[in-house]
Amino acid sequence: QVSRQRNLPAAVLAFDIDRFKAVNDGFGHAAGDAVLRGAAAALSGGMRQGDVLARMGGEEFAALLPASDLTGALNLAERLRQRVTERVPHPAGAGTPLTISIGVAEVPSDPPPDEALIQALEAADAALYAAKRNGRNCVE
Repeated sequence: QVSRQRNLPAAVLAFDIDRFKAVNDGFGHAAGDAVLRGAAAALSGGMRQGDVLARMGGEEFAALLPASDLTGALNLAERLRQRVTERVPHPAGAGTPLTISIGVAEVPSDPPPDEALIQALEAADAALYAAKRNGRNCVE
């Protein structure tokens, strides 16, 4: 709402921890929970004041970036991707990096705010799946 009132762009990010099922299956749910907590901390610590991070379920997160255009959102997403890999240890040890894939979309300005947010989340989710298809550990 604030971005619209001030005629500013907004963007959303959709995140997924790569191969998270293998972490849970191979190292147990306690290790999976530690990875989730670490990823959440790394993501939230790398976001700007006013950005909103939410866990969507499982190993999926989403973020709303008010006052961010697509280029700014892509740059932030890349920094967050690197931050998670640098700061969140994989339960297998130092030789196995923990990675995330991120989809990015701008919130359209035409539809009503609720509909615009839904459209943006769907677009970011589609971009996330493109990142997965393109080898994971990337931003689309």
